[in-house]
Amino acid sequence: MSHVQDHPTEANADEQGADDPTTTDAARTRKRRRTAIIVAVAVLVVAAVVTAVLAVRVSASTPAEAVSATAPVPISVAHVPDGTKIGVVVTLGDGEGAQWGDAAQGALVAQRRLELGGTDVQLVTKNDGGSADGARKAVEALAADGVSGIVVATSGDHVRGAFTAAADADIPVVAPYAAGGDDAWSTAPSTESVASALQDALGDAAAPLLVDLGGGAPSGVRFAHVLDATSAPDLGALATTIAQRTGAAAGSTDAATTDGQDGTAQAGTTQGSATQDGAQQAAPDSDAVVVSGPAGRQGALVAALQEANVTAPVVLTPEATSPAFAAALAQAGGSLSGTFRTVGVETDDARALSSNAEGRAMSAFLGGVRVLADDADAKNLTGDRSFASVATVADARSHDAVVALVTAVGSARSTDVSKVSDALAGLDLGADDGLAGPALDFGARQALGDRAGVLAASAQDLGLRPATATGDDGATPALVWFSDSTD
Repeated sequence: MSHVQDHPTEANADEQGADDPTTTDAARTRKRRRTAIIVAVAVLVVAAVVTAVLAVRVSASTPAEAVSATAPVPISVAHVPDGTKIGVVVTLGDGEGAQWGDAAQGALVAQRRLELGGTDVQLVTKNDGGSADGARKAVEALAADGVSGIVVATSGDHVRGAFTAAADADIPVVAPYAAGGDDAWSTAPSTESVASALQDALGDAAAPLLVDLGGGAPSGVRFAHVLDATSAPDLGALATTIAQRTGAAAGSTDAATTDGQDGTAQAGTTQGSATQDGAQQAAPDSDAVVVSGPAGRQGALVAALQEANVTAPVVLTPEATSPAFAAALAQAGGSLSGTFRTVGVETDDARALSSNAEGRAMSAFLGGVRVLADDADAKNLTGDRSFASVATVADARSHDAVVALVTAVGSARSTDVSKVSDALAGLDLGADDGLAGPALDFGARQALGDRAGVLAASAQDLGLRPATATGDDGATPALVWFSDSTD
């Protein structure tokens, strides 16, 4: 039985010292933080006034400049009992779902914003190792720790182990990156809306090619051809094959190719003609490409596609919205300034470009990111890196999951998991409740009502997050995903 490490955050230290003489110092520290927010907000406002201009979406290829906003950074939730704990399940290492590890750091921003609003909440983090058994053990450990709700900040088939264990313990679960089901609330786009958005992204493509890097065929999308690349080690050779099949360049056929509909691979042989040296190469037969798989493999393949000069439209599955995509792309020598398209809903910094309540809510979240990054003592969820090193990619989805669970605790006026679960089922939350992303209605297990649309990406720095860290504790490169209004 593997040991699952418990990583309490700073709030845990305050709780553990409740009966200690140093508690007075801790209280004074929290008070200084809460009062310091006035100064922090003032600094943010001055910086925004100096650097920002009113934005108009003049193009679908790049986001406009950021709008200054003065929404308060603190989040106030009444009636949250002292000692409230929220669990966070992440996947460390290279396991299934590890791509969301840095994005999940948004949970810490929610914790700090709640603290600034007068609510101290402890986050307890467990690593599920990317397996169903590990996910079950992580939830069981969190249940033993007395959490009132769990954010499952990972994705993949293995999360079912976490959902089942949480249901057995009657602990409410919010999954910001995975489909929910009967045992958990999902704040990710529905499978049906993702399929529809992928079809929209493909546009008039008559013969789309699915490149399966391990993500499988997206449900409800029709493909003319399939490249099974789940075990293809040479992404450069794969990119050459894709280039040839889309008519960009001559190539090889190193990956197994099948023809099918709705993503169902059928037995068949690679179409092709003999070259002068007798090798077999496929004839061009595809006019668009969908890449499905873990974000890291998607990023590495896109870098190879850039090198191979592939010009056909390339659409990525929603895993690409994780920080791991940009990190893998950069590590493989690709350009972050390329053209990238995927599907999903706007949960990224581009929401701050709007001068409405949603834009101000995202600006407040980004203000919270800056406040936490400025704290030299702030660590990531597992306590092995500074928060500043992940501040460029900590996202609103994990933040909103924590806000929802803590709001349910306050509504229940109790940390009892059954009461919290019942309270969560009655919540309909939006920007006025502290959410940075789209509204969430927990009356249904599919809490996100917004349908997925086509997203484009930009490497443009909007100036709303802390400057990229340098040195040994360097930050992950980031892309900003925003709605592609041309579709």
